[in-house]
Amino acid sequence: MSETQHADLRADAQMAARVDRALKILETDGMHAAFAFMQLAGVPRGVARRVLCSTQHQRQHDRRRLTR
Repeated sequence: MSETQHADLRADAQMAARVDRALKILETDGMHAAFAFMQLAGVPRGVARRVLCSTQHQRQHDRRRLTR
């Protein structure tokens, strides 16, 4: 695996972790707090809006942990 691909995978995993954390904040503190966290964490605005406003776009399970 090239170094660039490795860095991209790590960035994707970090972004996924930030989104997961925001969803937990959404449950406990509401949409405003979750959106603010995502903006401070560097999640793109379009991703934040899609995830927070549309429950059908939220992951129901973590695909990263499925065996292939």
